[in-house]
Amino acid sequence: MKTKEIERATEHQECSDRRSLMGWHSCYILLIPFIFFPNMIYGQDLDARIAEAVHLYEANEPSDASLLLQSILTSADAPQLEEAVHAKAYTYLAMSEWSLYRRTSTESAVISALELDASTFVTHGDSWATNNATIIVSVAKTVLMDAIFQYEEAEYTKSVEHLITIVPIEKYLPASLASDIHKYLAFNFVAQRKRKLAQQEFQTALRYNPKLTLGDDAVIAPKIRRTYMTIRDNTIQKSRRKAHLNTILRSLILPGWGQIHRGDRLRGYGFMAIQGGLLAGTLLSVRSYTQARDAYDPGFGEADALSIYYQRYDIDDVNAELNALYSRYQAKGRQTNVFIGLLVTVWAVNIIDAMILSSRRDLIDFTTAPSRSGRLAMDWDQKTRLWRVQYRLNW
Repeated sequence: MKTKEIERATEHQECSDRRSLMGWHSCYILLIPFIFFPNMIYGQDLDARIAEAVHLYEANEPSDASLLLQSILTSADAPQLEEAVHAKAYTYLAMSEWSLYRRTSTESAVISALELDASTFVTHGDSWATNNATIIVSVAKTVLMDAIFQYEEAEYTKSVEHLITIVPIEKYLPASLASDIHKYLAFNFVAQRKRKLAQQEFQTALRYNPKLTLGDDAVIAPKIRRTYMTIRDNTIQKSRRKAHLNTILRSLILPGWGQIHRGDRLRGYGFMAIQGGLLAGTLLSVRSYTQARDAYDPGFGEADALSIYYQRYDIDDVNAELNALYSRYQAKGRQTNVFIGLLVTVWAVNIIDAMILSSRRDLIDFTTAPSRSGRLAMDWDQKTRLWRVQYRLNW
């Protein structure tokens, strides 16, 4: 009996051990996904909390939204968030802090969002950034100053990384500031010997600000100045060709429009008035010519001839009437041809004039300044629509 009880107890213990071992194995299997993918539990929880914070912000409760977002972003699980989700949290934190009139924390949150994923910031904060451009400008200036400092310290890679973070928000910035961002990107690329990228950035900078200057010639490296001057000259040539073509196309469509576009309003309106008068005259002449032609043929028929003949029984009266109708028909035709000729002539003269005016306005004036300096500057005069290049030489 005792032997059987011992065997039975042993079997029971072995079953218990097997069940316990299977239970531990099941626990380990269940824990494997969370060991290798911990954000499966934490990330989902944080995503839900971020969604809750967004709802609070949109419900006009920025204080509660800010507190919740700060607790999320300072938690130990925050680094496990995807970059886009992380940037979204910082974007809504920035908007919440701005609603609470906390400028410094708003700027910090915006910078963090841009560094994580600038496109996410633009996606979720577009309307807010558009309506609050001052804070975006302040952030851009701060980042730009840091990038300039890094450039001056020869930390070109870090400088580029900083500048790239604010490129997506340049649409909210003044043209001059956007131009400076691309100018310093070009400086960094020149220093890194990335000539093509530097040329592209200089082109973008000049598009934002045609009056762009490099700064003090004493501290600008010659290779930067050479690259800039090459791009600037190419930009001037492209701008000149584009303006020339636009002027001619406008004059082709409407006489005088090209002259007005290039700044000569008196000449432009003069061409418009002359062409308008000639067009009205041409239309009236065509109408008179059509009436005269219809009166001669087929308007003058056998019934008309018999009517005139029976008045005096003289065939010469019929011939005289027919000749008069024919003469009027011919005169109206000649008059119409004259008007059409004048219309075409003025239109052609207008195009030639637009070409000459465009070429003259695109000439670059070189002037020398008596002041003791040593820099080359280019300015676009909006009134005269003329590029002006000024070279100052120190002695």
